[in-house]
Amino acid sequence: MNSDLLNHALFNAPNVTLQEISGEDSSEGGSDISRSSFEMLSERGEVIGYIKAWHDDDDYAGFVHFDSAGNVVDWKTFKK
Repeated sequence: MNSDLLNHALFNAPNVTLQEISGEDSSEGGSDISRSSFEMLSERGEVIGYIKAWHDDDDYAGFVHFDSAGNVVDWKTFKK
């Protein structure tokens, strides 16, 4: 996943660490490298949110930032 995109997602939360959630499959039944999910961890290791990010072949990309209860905090889309 594009690190610049993730930096945009973390702009409002600079003191967190992202841990990729492995093993999530796309709706077609296989892994999809253009889509990634991350847990946002506090300095104490507590899950404080989630990031779902994607990047398509036509340079359309984006992310959704969720709080720990699953509510949308922020989202952005980008087109090159």
